[in-house]
Amino acid sequence: MQKLAEICVRRPVFATVIILALTVIGGFSFFTLGVDRFPKIDIPTVSVTTTNTGAAPQEMETEVTDVLEGAVNTATGIDELRSSSSTGRSSITISFDLSKDPDVATQEVRDKVNTVLNRLPTTADPPIIQKSDPDATPILLYSMTGPYSVLQLTDIANNQINKRLQSAYGVGDIFIYGARLRQINIHLDPAKLRAYNLSTVDVANALRAQNLELPGGRVNEGAKTVTLRTMSRVSKVEEFNDLVVANKNNYSVKISDIGSVEDSGVDPSSISSLNGGAAVTLAIRKQSGANTIQVINAVKQRMNEVIPTLPHDLKFAIIRDQSEFIENSLHAIEEHLIIGGLLAALVVFIFLWNFRSTIISAIAIPTSIIAAFAFLAAFGYTLNQMTMLALTLMVGIVIDDAIVVLENIYRFVEEKGMHPFQAAIEGTREIGLAVLATTLSLLAVFLPVGFMGGLVGRFMSSFGLTSAAAIAVSLLVSFTLTPMLAARWIKTKKEEPLPAGPVAFAASGKGTGPDDEQPEEHAEKAHEQSSKESRFYRPIDRTYKWLLEWSMAHRWVVGLVSLLVIISIYPMYKLVGINLLPDEDESSLQVSLRAPQGTSLPATQSVLDHLARDIREQIPGVEATLAIAGFGGSASPNTGSINVRLKPINQRALSQTDIIQRIRQLAKRYPKELVIGASPYSSISGAIGGGRTSALAFYITGPDLQKLDEYSKALLEKIKGNPNILDADRSLVLGNPETRVYIDRQRAADLGVRAGDVAQTLSTMVAGSKVTTYSEGSDQYDVVLMASEPFRENTDLLSQLTVPSSKGGTIELAKVVRLEDATAPSSIDRINRQRQVTITASVAPSGSEAEALKALQTAAAQLGMEQGYTTGVTGQSKQLGQANYYFMLAFILSFIFMYLVLAAQFESFIHPVTILLTLPLAIPFALLSTFIAGQKLNIFSALGILVLFGIVKKNAILQISHTNDLRAHGMERYSAIIQANRDRLRPILMTTIALVAGMIPLIVGRGAGAATNRSIGVLVVGGQSLCLLLTLLAVPVFYSLFEDASESRVWSYVGTHYSTFAGGVRRRFAGGWTAFAHLFTRTRKQPEPRPARPRKDKYADQASGD
Repeated sequence: MQKLAEICVRRPVFATVIILALTVIGGFSFFTLGVDRFPKIDIPTVSVTTTNTGAAPQEMETEVTDVLEGAVNTATGIDELRSSSSTGRSSITISFDLSKDPDVATQEVRDKVNTVLNRLPTTADPPIIQKSDPDATPILLYSMTGPYSVLQLTDIANNQINKRLQSAYGVGDIFIYGARLRQINIHLDPAKLRAYNLSTVDVANALRAQNLELPGGRVNEGAKTVTLRTMSRVSKVEEFNDLVVANKNNYSVKISDIGSVEDSGVDPSSISSLNGGAAVTLAIRKQSGANTIQVINAVKQRMNEVIPTLPHDLKFAIIRDQSEFIENSLHAIEEHLIIGGLLAALVVFIFLWNFRSTIISAIAIPTSIIAAFAFLAAFGYTLNQMTMLALTLMVGIVIDDAIVVLENIYRFVEEKGMHPFQAAIEGTREIGLAVLATTLSLLAVFLPVGFMGGLVGRFMSSFGLTSAAAIAVSLLVSFTLTPMLAARWIKTKKEEPLPAGPVAFAASGKGTGPDDEQPEEHAEKAHEQSSKESRFYRPIDRTYKWLLEWSMAHRWVVGLVSLLVIISIYPMYKLVGINLLPDEDESSLQVSLRAPQGTSLPATQSVLDHLARDIREQIPGVEATLAIAGFGGSASPNTGSINVRLKPINQRALSQTDIIQRIRQLAKRYPKELVIGASPYSSISGAIGGGRTSALAFYITGPDLQKLDEYSKALLEKIKGNPNILDADRSLVLGNPETRVYIDRQRAADLGVRAGDVAQTLSTMVAGSKVTTYSEGSDQYDVVLMASEPFRENTDLLSQLTVPSSKGGTIELAKVVRLEDATAPSSIDRINRQRQVTITASVAPSGSEAEALKALQTAAAQLGMEQGYTTGVTGQSKQLGQANYYFMLAFILSFIFMYLVLAAQFESFIHPVTILLTLPLAIPFALLSTFIAGQKLNIFSALGILVLFGIVKKNAILQISHTNDLRAHGMERYSAIIQANRDRLRPILMTTIALVAGMIPLIVGRGAGAATNRSIGVLVVGGQSLCLLLTLLAVPVFYSLFEDASESRVWSYVGTHYSTFAGGVRRRFAGGWTAFAHLFTRTRKQPEPRPARPRKDKYADQASGD
């Protein structure tokens, strides 16, 4: 690389073209990059959803879920198999290893399901198999209100909005919450059916037979062909009343004689209200891999085209818009990047007090950052929070190499009196190996992050590789553009003579000759005018010299302090605590509600509306509330949620965390049987947590539901007193009221009634049975047969229903069955084919997820569960454990690679240990900074620790490398240590303060993404600033200690024998290779080696201090 620097000094156009080419490519690549919240991750997760209207959870578990699980369980690469069986619904989620291709996994599951379709109940709908990923989270929520019924709003949403939006760019699915689809309901009166001696089967058969249209074929009339159509379908809803069911005593019994026809809607499964008014909400999901910003912009543009065509009294409100947070956070990071770059350049100017030198070093920032965009485009990355955060952090790092090279060139000009042309070559040559080593070891820090495993590793990979790309470009800039510009832009003082080196003399013919010595009076004058003698820097240099000399005289004190600092890592680690993610303020939160079992959907909606009204009226900063009943984890009538949209951060006084705390206080006023929880909406937590947004997820598995109920209740009681755990709840809730129908089989057989006919009759009359369809225009609507309202609202009237008999006529249901009230679970959850109950909870604002999880595990261990019952973690809790494991691997690999790079540079196995010993010194100060800022460690803080390692190690490399150079030129060890560390103090201070200045915007910034930026900025800035003095003193002390150890008798003995062994191996290998080569080559006479020209030591007596 030093040779490249010399070429670039001689050929300025060549150097300019190299960097300009990278910058141009990066600039053009920038405009091709997409914008998104997070990196695109293909998570191999497949869901299988099956519905069977009216079926109880136990029936769904045994007849549907267990059958499907048995089939898909044989698929290869399954990591976790979860299922939930609730009333009329079975949901199975299969999570595969990350190495599995999602498309292959989906097809494999589909093939497995197809093999057991014939084993599913005939009344069950075909299973729906979908590939799931983070893109399945709705990116946009539109709520529509107006003076219309829910049926009318649903019709508008379906026919006039949904169809138009589906063709917009990148739209995947559109779900409508609170919708009620049109349906033709035929209500039968059981008493009239009994009077006419008719059964539901007779009515259903009549409807199918008399509302049927079959192709009639074609009639050939000579040269003309006529298509024949039988117009036997009902054309108006009222015509269903006139359909004949049967003839009784020469009387045609019509539908109107035994019931009524209603043009209505399906029984709602969810109810939606916006700010207290009935609403229909459209949830737009994007296609997998589509760009979030582009999809949302396309949807908004399409909505702007659709809204003018709709009734003018309709009102629309956007409840969730991910593009707002994405754009705000990226704009904030872009602003931080620019401001950080300017502050870093300002630091260079303050130290060198030279405008030209400032430009030379600062130009490394835009060139490195812009060139990195080409890398992003080449690897298919987007401009997301991870890549932009990486570039922002690199602002203070990419300038480091340029600062170190420039400062050394500047020192050669000021202190050695060299012409800038010669100084650019000699200064870069002296510092080149150290700069190369620092950059390679920085790459050794970030590259392992790019190849981390686990789901968190997928998120972090783009951060590590983007950082590595920017650092690699900065190395190229420091060896090409920086020395070239320094050779031409740095000017010597006018009153100074021109003591040129051989290169400058050959180029200009001015100044002293190539072999002339520098006049002593010029050296003295240059030293007096050195920028190190400025009022700003001179006190710093003198103070550091005194501290360094004192430290070398009291090495045991520095060693003891360093040991105590390293020991303090563990208590500081426990004090700070660990969370998976920072508490990000996305101006959106969710309030969950679970009413007592058996609560109807309208009753649940009433509670939600009341709670939403209190939130709007009593908590400042709330912009809108969207309450949805029948929506939540189990999607049962007694559950619901409130989506709370907050005002932008700069328009409210309370933070999102404060508002959540107030909602929790507000919820305490409601009855205790209402389970109310509040949590922030976070797109990343839903993606990483496998759809679970709660911070803690702990499960207990076992065969018996009663035992699981007992254990989970006891566990909840144990953790309720823990102040670190909030909103604790469980997934298993028994006590769902049900009426069980027991058939008297002997009596039924005597009366000719089959059990299947009883079940079919109840299913038709209570749940409703689709018997035919009704067409209107191009739309089709279901025609559903069911009992009239009173019989479906009162279980006591069910005994009046009639069932067909094989002996003719109908039999009253009361003669063959008895009804009993009982309770059952609202849903049955399983994991890996074992029944399970999941405990979910949030963590207190000042709490630690790791400590809360440990408390859960301790409480579970105290339950004394029977054999066959086990515990585990899932969701975010599982990812927290995996993140700790993979980050530990990344740390270990970074240490190994850094050691190898440093050993290769110093040609020593000892000096790398000296450097790496300084890395643990920074950790306690980083943890202390995090604690003082009131934050917790998280996955972004872990990245900050890696960044900190790179910076601290870079400073140590500069110190030790220069010390070795001075000693190699004849300087005594103690003097070399003092002189080298003083020489390298200024570039170390410049790079450190430039790094701190570049990160100041991350620390003080507010708004979107501020919590993430602050978590990494506080750790790096605090850790580096607080540990700087200790590492500046500890490195020379450690260096001298290891040098003393290497000169000891034991080490000399080991070193001598190792050298003898290694030399013998090398000689044997060289001899063998020479003999082998002589077999194929002809021996030539080797030229005599030329004697080396003696070189005068220019360093032994050189001083840069006072």
